[in-house]
Amino acid sequence: MKKIIFTVLLMFMCNIGAIAAENWDSAAALNRVNTIGTKLVKSNGIGQAITFKVSDQADVNAYANINKEVYVYRGLLEYVANDEELAAVISHELGHILNGHCAKQGVLNTGVNVLANATARVCGNTVAAVGQQLASSKLSRKDEFEADITGVDIMTKAGYNPLAMISVLNKICGNYIDILQSHPSGEKRLLNIYNYVEYNYPAKLKTGFNTESYQKALVMLNPTVEKRRASEKLTKKYEKEQKKLLAKKEKRMQKVARQSTIWDGYYSTLRLMAQ
Repeated sequence: MKKIIFTVLLMFMCNIGAIAAENWDSAAALNRVNTIGTKLVKSNGIGQAITFKVSDQADVNAYANINKEVYVYRGLLEYVANDEELAAVISHELGHILNGHCAKQGVLNTGVNVLANATARVCGNTVAAVGQQLASSKLSRKDEFEADITGVDIMTKAGYNPLAMISVLNKICGNYIDILQSHPSGEKRLLNIYNYVEYNYPAKLKTGFNTESYQKALVMLNPTVEKRRASEKLTKKYEKEQKKLLAKKEKRMQKVARQSTIWDGYYSTLRLMAQ
């Protein structure tokens, strides 16, 4: 009986996926992504040639690559509550491109692979693999934080509500121990964004964002925020961190007008050497 029920459920889920794929309008999806992406690019005077694409995959995912392409999956387009949340996702991926994260990852992966091969010969494959994963994960977590706050600046300048970044990430991110994860845990990312918005765009915080996901995020974050506000020591630490980010903000946004980053140059050089 259990096998029958399982089979029926599996068939039902497959049928839902098939219906969703059948109703997929790639032209309309691409137009929606392109419209928002182009608005973000033009509003911020982004100097790099960015291409926006959609993928007919059910995963709730989006990514940017070394070719300065931003891909948005069908699953994510069906998942976001509105264009504000979609703008947050696209802005985050633009943050990766503008900060040279994709090119940097390509350069460092090449170096880490060379080092891992040398380590494997001396220490064994297990030690080399763990070292490789720790190095890559640490880099990725730092990049995610930077892409988040760069994305906040990008979408705010384009007229979108930056709190949409918290809303959409609260639905996507997990709260896991992040020492061996490529992305920071959900609560850490949301708190990082919340603190940045509070310091740089306080009026937006007062306006709020009308989604269930954002309200749930506030319930999770409020105890930590209230504890910080009630502590002089934590408040000073918060202000110190935000002042550092503010000092870096101008440098980060200067990257917007550039055609490429130093990491793009390094990666191009490596590719030429490999030919």
